[in-house]
Amino acid sequence: MASVTRGSGLQTIFSFFLGLMLTAFLGVGVYTFHPPAKEPDLRVQELDRREQALRNRSPQDELSAADREEVQRITDERNRLYDEGRIRREAWGRSTSMILVALATLAMAVSLVRADQLPVLSNGLLLGGVFTMLYGVGWIIATDSSVARFVVLAIALAVTVGLGYVRFVRRRPGIAVADVAAPATGDLARIEQRLRDVESRLDRAAGALGAGGER
Repeated sequence: MASVTRGSGLQTIFSFFLGLMLTAFLGVGVYTFHPPAKEPDLRVQELDRREQALRNRSPQDELSAADREEVQRITDERNRLYDEGRIRREAWGRSTSMILVALATLAMAVSLVRADQLPVLSNGLLLGGVFTMLYGVGWIIATDSSVARFVVLAIALAVTVGLGYVRFVRRRPGIAVADVAAPATGDLARIEQRLRDVESRLDRAAGALGAGGER
């Protein structure tokens, strides 16, 4: 019993670790082949230096009209760069979230293949799909506030419920019937064998009694 419990615990730990490794692998892979948009840091720094140079050349109250116009143009350009960067971050977060949800769906679907024969690997893939799904949903929540966030959440929910139904509900009746039928068949065979043994013993006893009466 102790060895069975120890083996079950190791299988659980391995499945959990496999799920974490799969999540890390998918996350790093998406970040590597779908990198985030570059921030306009250099352009913003250049604009900051130009504005600082204008302000250092003369006090704030003594800026000429041309200098004030130049400062305003720099401010507008900097704000435009910030807005463009925000839009690119939201688009990247949206696409990254969709990719992660698709990969999570694939991992969870693969976990259904030969789940009865390979339960440890199947559970690890299922956990990896769940963790990756959470990772993708986290990205869309953190980087987007549009209707796309609701769409991605709806897709993630539908995939999770559907695969969970297939994994834990649809498979259970067949497995339960097989588990019940197998012991029942074995019990019937043992009962029949015992009955045959009893009959043979009774026959031998009757034969022995008959032989004693003739003598």
